[in-house]
Amino acid sequence: MFLIAAEVGARSFYRDVKPFLMTDEVLNHVWIPNQTRVVRDFEKAGIPPFTRKVNAQGFIMEREVSARKTEGTYRLAYLGDSFTEGTCPEGDSVPAIVERSLRVPGYNNVEVINGGTASYAPTLYYLLLKTKLLAYQPDLVVVNVDMTDVFDDSLYGATLKTDERGEPVACPPGHPLLKTHRRTERGLEEFSTTQRFLLWLAARSDAVKLVLQVVSRPRGEYKGQGVQVPPAFAWCGATRSAETQHDVQRSMDMLSRLIQFAKEHHTRIVITAVPHLEQLQGTWSLQPMNDIAAVCAQENVPFLNPVEAFKQKLGSTPPQEIYIPGDMHFNSKGYRMWGEIQVEFLNSLGMR
Repeated sequence: MFLIAAEVGARSFYRDVKPFLMTDEVLNHVWIPNQTRVVRDFEKAGIPPFTRKVNAQGFIMEREVSARKTEGTYRLAYLGDSFTEGTCPEGDSVPAIVERSLRVPGYNNVEVINGGTASYAPTLYYLLLKTKLLAYQPDLVVVNVDMTDVFDDSLYGATLKTDERGEPVACPPGHPLLKTHRRTERGLEEFSTTQRFLLWLAARSDAVKLVLQVVSRPRGEYKGQGVQVPPAFAWCGATRSAETQHDVQRSMDMLSRLIQFAKEHHTRIVITAVPHLEQLQGTWSLQPMNDIAAVCAQENVPFLNPVEAFKQKLGSTPPQEIYIPGDMHFNSKGYRMWGEIQVEFLNSLGMR
């Protein structure tokens, strides 16, 4: 009787609580339009719940975006992953801060589209700009490269479809490792035999699915044997294997393609990057920033290296105070600081 009641209750729960993301044959995964949910992921770290909304256009933002810009509007489009999406109330996200604070001479309004999507990387940044964002006529595209992007691109390369010139056309889901592993913030973690059995049950029982959703938490780096899994932060290591260097080069090539595509469509583009706590503390390599800077120099586009800017803003404040405890993401204080840095950088470019 208890199991029957649990199953009925769980099915009711899943009718009321819809998933926030869905698979997509071109963009791998996208936000489901017209969704709202209360984020409680960081309550144990002392972060109060906050509400996030996906608008009708499928962007994680409260207001709707018209296809055409109104006269006198300067429109920016942000590309990035969960750091751009914002693990915070919308008003504290970088796109929202830039929209409030940036002033562009000759324009009476600044509008920012938040194209941030969890686990996106240069492959999907390219496809999102090409298939969706370009239609919104952005005057400027800002790309926030994250330190997990090389790892994520190494996964997307398994299903990426390209044209005869090697340009990406679609990245459907279906990486073979994701049948036996789960994505965590530290990389891929292999399912145990018990976990595989529970997943089999969850596919057939909403009650089991609900229990797994409640108890499942990332548990650190992958430590399985016999499967070649790219480390999530190999890009930031003091040394690099040949495989890691290959993955880095592939992501940097994709970043170059993205820049070239924007230029071909007469869209201004600037690049920045997400500094992780360990980089600000000096325990992780800053070589990724140099890799990105080299691409930007080659393509002749501006690059904001955020590390020194953050250190100046922090002063004597310990860097861990701008990150969620036990998590790699910024807290609201960190996002506000990053937003201020980006506004100052964009103003220094002489926006027009």
